[in-house]
Amino acid sequence: MAYFIRLVRFTAEGLRELKQFKVKRAEFLEHCKSLGISLVAEYVTSGRYDLVTILEAPNLDTLLRLNALTGSKGRTIGETLSAIPAKDFEWVAESF
Repeated sequence: MAYFIRLVRFTAEGLRELKQFKVKRAEFLEHCKSLGISLVAEYVTSGRYDLVTILEAPNLDTLLRLNALTGSKGRTIGETLSAIPAKDFEWVAESF
């Protein structure tokens, strides 16, 4: 399994539908579940991004499928980062 961090901003449409956040979030979680993606953590933030979501997915292709599903709705726009736990990176750092 791989980890991914999604940095998300609401679009103008997403802000207009903010009262539906609970419903839209449930839809997002259903999309995740149907693709075998687990929600590790999710935060509403202030600043440049409105939401930060940490997901565990089988692979990048699966995460890209989720991004296509959610991005086509037009309510959010974001950036997705691949991530590994710092502990797993230690062996890479030792090779320098």
